[in-house]
Amino acid sequence: MSRLFRAAAFAAAIACVSPAMAADDALFTVGAGVWDVNFNYDRQAEARVEYRHGQGLFETDTFRGLKPLVGVMVTSKESTFGYAGFAAPFSLGSGGDWEFTPSAGLGAYSRGDGLNLGGTFEFHLGLSLSYAVTDRGRLGLYLTHISNAGINGYNPGENSLLLTWSFAL
Repeated sequence: MSRLFRAAAFAAAIACVSPAMAADDALFTVGAGVWDVNFNYDRQAEARVEYRHGQGLFETDTFRGLKPLVGVMVTSKESTFGYAGFAAPFSLGSGGDWEFTPSAGLGAYSRGDGLNLGGTFEFHLGLSLSYAVTDRGRLGLYLTHISNAGINGYNPGENSLLLTWSFAL
């Protein structure tokens, strides 16, 4: 477990970096859904929290930037994954109520009583689509993938689908 705590500390440090320019509010997201959404191995319940920094790298007039993020997920079989990375939010529609956000990161996985993903070091990929229900809150769907990208001999990978609520901080 100490590797997981070191990874979480590293992720928190990355999330606290303050790149130049502020265009968005920071977001805190909570989600719940299904681990192993494609039913390859062992379907479980999943809960996730994620923090996305409001300031981004490489922001321009048309690109909102790469926003640092940090997150933790846990399954009903006590598997945990802490990660840090970047998200690239894109506003959709004329009012910007819809947001499409791809994300990527690195993290540490602890199996618990759940699925063997082949090792502790894993990659995170995500696609989120959300709608601004209020001025400060978004309801969304979040599809994620965790994999070691073949760096270990065993690499089953895992997909999750979550219903999320994000609120501006």
